[in-house]
Amino acid sequence: MGLPAQGMRGLPMHQSSPSAREREPSLAEMVDWIGRQSPGSGTEALRQLRAAFPDSPLTLRVAALSRLFFRPGGDTGSVPR
Repeated sequence: MGLPAQGMRGLPMHQSSPSAREREPSLAEMVDWIGRQSPGSGTEALRQLRAAFPDSPLTLRVAALSRLFFRPGGDTGSVPR
């Protein structure tokens, strides 16, 4: 590994691509999105959530799936079969 070029201080900054998300999706956004997909199983739902929200932590994706199953008032809406 070489030294930084003359005139550069430290390491260069990484610039995000224009398509990079500026913020994490909310739990409500994830629940709404997976509710519209009608996955065939919980496994398929998690797979779809990972594909749609690849930078979100697993705990957030699992929470979205759990929220879909346990909606208030017993209305489960579109629950994976």
